[in-house]
Amino acid sequence: MTTKSRPTRFPVGVVVAAAIALTFMIIWSAVHWSQMAPTIVTREAGGNHGASIVSRGFSAAAMPGTLALTSSLLTISPWVHQKFSSLTGIPLPRYDRSAARVLTAVQAGLGLVMCTAHVFIVDLHTAAGIPAVKLMAMSLGALFVLLGVYFPIAQTDVETNNAWIEAFVVAQRSLSRSVGIALAGVGLATIAVAATSPWRALAIGCGGMVAISVVFLVICLVKANRLHGLKHRHP
Repeated sequence: MTTKSRPTRFPVGVVVAAAIALTFMIIWSAVHWSQMAPTIVTREAGGNHGASIVSRGFSAAAMPGTLALTSSLLTISPWVHQKFSSLTGIPLPRYDRSAARVLTAVQAGLGLVMCTAHVFIVDLHTAAGIPAVKLMAMSLGALFVLLGVYFPIAQTDVETNNAWIEAFVVAQRSLSRSVGIALAGVGLATIAVAATSPWRALAIGCGGMVAISVVFLVICLVKANRLHGLKHRHP
């Protein structure tokens, strides 16, 4: 399976999604700034350590800074991806339009989760009593739904003459729709349970994500080995 190399697309969607999330964080901080306590104690002094004190400036900048870092990494990832493959000779999936859509979905989902975390951190200073765990569980559920919707769209194409890698790509493609449905199902279940039991919802979401990833990898490896064996028996 070989493909012609194409210019790497600039991930515009990643930048737009990050800009929307960053704008929300800035506005949220500005609106609640006067209500935020100048400092909060996150850990009382005791034993061999002193009290851990966090300023509202640091809290207001924590998630925006994290968002800026992750979005920057996602933005340059196509070029890093391409450069690593060309320098090492290791065949990697080609970054194309479908990969760009998946990156945008990941950034949008992460942005939602980080916005929720930002609301929670600001609430530590305002003590407004926002149900942060419930919101966090719901935002994680929304991230899983987004991944479920976009995962089947990510059609992996690898420039390689390695028969086993070709077999692995075929196996991954054959399972992509099922994995997408499973991810979306876990996301919807997480959102539904979060309304009554946020901690249980987090357990369902994180546990489901890990289980789907492990099962997907194992089945892909088994199918790839079987397809590779069949191809060698019947060239």
